[in-house]
Amino acid sequence: MSSINTRKSDIVWNYIGTIVSMASGFVLLPLLMHFLSSSELGLWYVYVALSNFAMLFEFGFNPTFARNIVYVISGAQHLSIEGCDIKSVQEGIDWHLLNTVIKASKVIYAILAVVVLALLSTIGSLYISFVASGMGSFDIWVSWGLFCASVFLNLYFLWSITVLRGYGDIAGENKAVVIGRAAQLSVSAILLLLGYGLVGAAIGYLANAILLRLSAVVMLRKHKEIEKGRHSDTMPVEASSIREIFLTIFHVAWRDGLVQLAVYASTQAMSILSSIFLGLAETGTYSILLQFANAIYNFASTYPKSFFPAMQSAFAGGDMERQREYVSTGIVGYWGLFAIGTAGVYIFVLPLLPLFKPNVSVDYGLFLGMCLYLALLQQHSIFCNYIISMNEIPYMCGYIAAAALGES
Repeated sequence: MSSINTRKSDIVWNYIGTIVSMASGFVLLPLLMHFLSSSELGLWYVYVALSNFAMLFEFGFNPTFARNIVYVISGAQHLSIEGCDIKSVQEGIDWHLLNTVIKASKVIYAILAVVVLALLSTIGSLYISFVASGMGSFDIWVSWGLFCASVFLNLYFLWSITVLRGYGDIAGENKAVVIGRAAQLSVSAILLLLGYGLVGAAIGYLANAILLRLSAVVMLRKHKEIEKGRHSDTMPVEASSIREIFLTIFHVAWRDGLVQLAVYASTQAMSILSSIFLGLAETGTYSILLQFANAIYNFASTYPKSFFPAMQSAFAGGDMERQREYVSTGIVGYWGLFAIGTAGVYIFVLPLLPLFKPNVSVDYGLFLGMCLYLALLQQHSIFCNYIISMNEIPYMCGYIAAAALGES
């Protein structure tokens, strides 16, 4: 039986990817605050919120496909709605089953990308027209069109990140993230300095989408042993096999998708709602604080997330001792890092915001409340990821109820 283990390089690159993502956001934020008006800044965060909402249309397929690829790489010869039949785990990889799962992911993401692009082009455009009715139209529609193209590419090529994660290549995934983020920061910074405003920021976002996915495809080709094994399978992947994999994976994916939607409603959906009821300027201020709080919990959760593929592989191999080790070390590391991150942003970062936009109002109490809320929510998410390693989602109704109560 093959086994996926978390290497030190995976943890290091996971942190590099997280830190670069945070740093690019923090470096880009002063530029956005300086070169965009309050309304444009608020509209930018509406774009980001809509983009994140559109990505929810992958509806749990990303982690579910990745998890099932882990099972196949770990020796599973059969996939079921429970994930994998542990009794079917053997030495070696069923290359045809692996090719079928990957092909199914490509087909699903292509369909989702087309559907999302159609929705953004119609309903999304009507929403942007409503919230930005008092602003100039040309730059808004050019930037919105670039954003729609970015979301389409992100969804269409999401299979590449999914397969990398399924291979257990956390390092490769984060190398691709670093390349994409560096491209976004460089392009956005140059174009903002040149006076391109929202359009420049949107072009940078598009650069991130293109280079992230291209880099992920390149990283996949470095797994020469797996790629050689996949190409050794000459059997064609039939449509009936893709349909069977889809039905097997969808059993868990739609539940995971509802959980992700509930998490979105509990966090980022407020940026969309506030743009309707409070205005774009207030939305921008709220979204800035939320961005910092999100960055902290992303930083803190990087350590336990590094072990998710290994956790799934340990489940496939029936290794309870390894599973206990990943749970205990992961959650302790998470809370220590969250405390350090919150203190650092509160003491050193937030006091600097008025230097870039004097009229910005920093609510320190709101920020601490956000951090506490997100810390508890992410802790719950980490434990849920441990549970879902066994392809079970018993917590779906709880997430939906909490999101409904929070929004009401």
